Amino acid sequence: MAIYVHFFRDSNLEKIDFTKVMDFFETLPNFKIYYTEDEVQIDYRDDDFKFSYRYLITKKSRVSQIYKLDPRFLNINFLLELPVLIPSFLVKEILTITQKVCKLFDLHIYSDGLTNVQPFNLADLVVLFEESRRQMIEEYGIKDKLPYPKEKLDVVCRYQRSIESVREYFQGKVEVHLVEAIIDIDRDEYGIAYSWNVGQPTVFPPHLDYVYVKEEQNLPFIIRRNDFFALLNKHLTEIVNFLPDMYIIKPKQAKRARKLINKLRKVSIGTENFKSVRLANLLDI
Repeated sequence: MAIYVHFFRDSNLEKIDFTKVMDFFETLPNFKIYYTEDEVQIDYRDDDFKFSYRYLITKKSRVSQIYKLDPRFLNINFLLELPVLIPSFLVKEILTITQKVCKLFDLHIYSDGLTNVQPFNLADLVVLFEESRRQMIEEYGIKDKLPYPKEKLDVVCRYQRSIESVREYFQGKVEVHLVEAIIDIDRDEYGIAYSWNVGQPTVFPPHLDYVYVKEEQNLPFIIRRNDFFALLNKHLTEIVNFLPDMYIIKPKQAKRARKLINKLRKVSIGTENFKSVRLANLLDI
């Protein structure tokens, strides 16, 4: 399920050089270019969020009823397939790249939700995305996606994108992990999970729901965030210069916290029914 954003170019301008377009994408991380008989696929694959999207350069125009559009602009058979059922944070990232493409190559855009060819406008496309997502969910449901509070999900996504910055800030002296989404279908509960290796200094990201507690000699277990923080509260220090609701357990405190492992285990909820899901499956709706 996607919104198709088609690119147009003023007919008075010289023909676009697609070699330069592909050179642009090759400078960006996570993009790969594939060639088929009918199209060039400029694919983006994101390991942090486990999602993908793509731009296409096609042999023929895929714009429906193109004759109704402003004839001053030519469709250049170049389009974006914008996923609909993903977090708004990721959509804004995609559209930010699209905005750069339009500016760099003097492109206008058109989509079925717009009245005509127009200059790129981020606000217009965000509104189009939100309306398209609402309509799609009303008609087809949310499939395998999971609703999650918007403000919290935005902050979690910002953390996921800031991993390297956080690691650099702490000079690699504390553990900084990616978050993951997990779900227990039997209990009908899900949320954001994070791993803590017992005894290791670690940064804890915003808005956690669960903590995986891992020991060298024992099986890992899961504990709910409130129970974890209640027991380790005096060992945690809030990080005030990054994102809200971020904490760190420093080296000395991490060693002292080893003594709490039995108390943590007593309030654990087990791991057997939880499974990992893509972070991109959480929707801010």
